[in-house]
Amino acid sequence: MICSFSKEFSQNAYTGVENSFIREYLKEAPGDAVKVYLYGLYLCGNPSVCDGLKDFAAALSLSEEKVVDCFNYWEEFGLCSVIEKDPFTVKYLPQTSVYAKPRKFKAEKYTDFSKGLQALLPDRMISTSEYSEYFTIMETYSITPEAMLMIAKYCADRKGADISYKYVSKVAKDFGNRGITTVEKVEKELSSYVFRTGEITKILKALSIRRVPDIDDQNLFKKWTKELSFEPDSIVFAAKTLKKSSMEKLDRLLLDLYSAKRFGKEEIAEFLANKQAVYDLAIRFNRALSVYVDVIDTEIDEYINKWLSYGYSEDALLVIANRLFREGKNTLAEADETIERLRERGIIDLSSVNDCFEQEKNTEEFLTKMLTVCGANRRPNAWDKENLLIWKSWNFSEDMILEAARLAAGKTSPLPYINGVLSNWKNKGVFSLDGAKEHTENFGTASQEDYNREYARRRTLAVSRAQKNLEKAMDVEGFAKIYERIFGIEKDLAFAEIAEDATAAETLKREKDELYIKANELLAKIGLEFSDLSPKYACEKCNDTGYVGTHRCDCFDKKPD
Repeated sequence: MICSFSKEFSQNAYTGVENSFIREYLKEAPGDAVKVYLYGLYLCGNPSVCDGLKDFAAALSLSEEKVVDCFNYWEEFGLCSVIEKDPFTVKYLPQTSVYAKPRKFKAEKYTDFSKGLQALLPDRMISTSEYSEYFTIMETYSITPEAMLMIAKYCADRKGADISYKYVSKVAKDFGNRGITTVEKVEKELSSYVFRTGEITKILKALSIRRVPDIDDQNLFKKWTKELSFEPDSIVFAAKTLKKSSMEKLDRLLLDLYSAKRFGKEEIAEFLANKQAVYDLAIRFNRALSVYVDVIDTEIDEYINKWLSYGYSEDALLVIANRLFREGKNTLAEADETIERLRERGIIDLSSVNDCFEQEKNTEEFLTKMLTVCGANRRPNAWDKENLLIWKSWNFSEDMILEAARLAAGKTSPLPYINGVLSNWKNKGVFSLDGAKEHTENFGTASQEDYNREYARRRTLAVSRAQKNLEKAMDVEGFAKIYERIFGIEKDLAFAEIAEDATAAETLKREKDELYIKANELLAKIGLEFSDLSPKYACEKCNDTGYVGTHRCDCFDKKPD
């Protein structure tokens, strides 16, 4: 369950300011700093009002630099924390936390530290604000001055005497967060860096990165060796496979390897070879489907790996892609839908995929021939395929179906007529061409024009009513998705019955029954039932075709309701 305030509600609500802020800070704080703090507090509850530092500054008629200075001011007091410089991001801290105490330092407390720090960095004069930053870190994390000097010396040794105070602060905060706050603890941590630095240098070289290892590199190396259990040689091997890259990309690769439980060099090589093969498959699949994808990795994660886990081979997937392209279905979503449908029918290996598509091709060609024979000048559709499945389930050969199509030539509704002819033959046990000719009567005469027109009118009326009901139903939220799935199940069910797959058929029937219940619940809101979406013919015997089997129905003189 997700709840939220509307934009109007949020903007008309209240922004709470703690009494301690008014009591402790308001008296001495600069006016602009107070404005910035209060407006930022307001934006915490209304983030959509402001889009970035530029908008923030414009709203208060201040410069962007002034806004940053004000937040730095409050950061010194521990009321907020500047998380990122670009984009400028600030996190407000509760005033009840240990970080919310005003940072008021006595200079004499850190006199020795200040002298020692200046001696470590003789090439530049350390500013008051820089000293204040270090004092704040020591107070916040309880780092001793001696330990802080050791941290500063380590940073200077790594980066040079002109090192930025931001880097020293970053390393010190990292140590503080990990509880490394005394001389003994700092010495122990730095001694471990001697070994790590040599190994990290090898990794940086493998990545073609020319720089001295920093604290972030140290932390990553510790993560890879301690948390992920990789040996340094394996990390270097993995780095060489990336060549000109970054530590961040190497981190992502090692996380993938850890998830796949591949730790040794040979295991890593095999993993990467398979990964490349999957990548190449994705490229070939997209080319066959004629689709362009911006980010291949996303496609692999969402589709390719899933299809491979189903048991589909590369050749089978490419056959499917080529087939879908010819059908004009050239999206990954349509490919996924098709593959899911094939999987439900147990069509997975290359042979079964080829057999399935060959069967569909033969069906398409036969239906095209049948429609030509009966005079229906159009392409086969889903209804034709469903009829063909039914007729074949009645044990009629294609020759018998074509004979019925010949008899339907010239009729107003040839497909219903074919159905009537085949039904009549089935009821009489006629399953050969010779037997069909003996039971066939002369149906098509010019005197039947009025007869045919009347039934065409009745069918049009029934279809029109059903279509209007369907249009109303499609406007009901959630119905369209259910309707499409029911239609898909009908086709899958027919194939399952032909394949004599009782398990799949039973599963599909249960799903269909559940969907009918949900559909009727939605349709009840507009006074309809699912049956109202199909034509309701005036005559239940002939379904307004005029024929029962090959004989005229006796309903001609009866008017529909």
